[in-house]
Amino acid sequence: MTVDPRWIGVSAEGEASLAPDLAVVSLSVTGSGVELAATRDDVNARTSGVLARLRDLEIADGDLNAPDVGIHPEYDHRRGQRLTGYRVTRQVTAWVRDLDRLGEVLDGVVAAGADEIHGARMSAADPSAAEHEALRAAVTAARAKAEVLATAAGVVLGAVARIEEADPTGSPVPRLRMMAMAESADVPTEVAAGDLTVTRRIRAWFSIE
Repeated sequence: MTVDPRWIGVSAEGEASLAPDLAVVSLSVTGSGVELAATRDDVNARTSGVLARLRDLEIADGDLNAPDVGIHPEYDHRRGQRLTGYRVTRQVTAWVRDLDRLGEVLDGVVAAGADEIHGARMSAADPSAAEHEALRAAVTAARAKAEVLATAAGVVLGAVARIEEADPTGSPVPRLRMMAMAESADVPTEVAAGDLTVTRRIRAWFSIE
């Protein structure tokens, strides 16, 4: 008679930390006006000033992204949706690879004409070493959980029979990030990058001896 194989299946996750070496800064330049051409020209001119300031701060052209303008008509809905003007927006993204200059970059783009800074997302150019460390930690945690289950069930845990990685959780995320925007032009912005956490999840099946 053939006996079906027996196993214990568990889910586990592991973490690893690493220092960020890259910040992705997202900002926008916006303007509103009655005349579309004049409003668009103003936004484009200020965007050019922001890009020029970023280049002055040694941000390479390959690390800058400024897509075309977004044009949004504005209406007075109380008067039969009468057109009152236009809101024009340019989104700018800059990859800052020298984190020591991040505060200077944030102050520089505001002074150059940026209306909003949506955030400075900390990242790592190559997180593979931390990802591998997190996977090793997940496997160790999986075996520890399986040992507890095997002991409770009164069986002996054998070798791993199958293992698979769950869907990755995405890019490394900040464990801690503090940012204090300057209230005065005389006070530079201070940025504390903190560290990043990489999390990986697995599912493992262990044979029962």
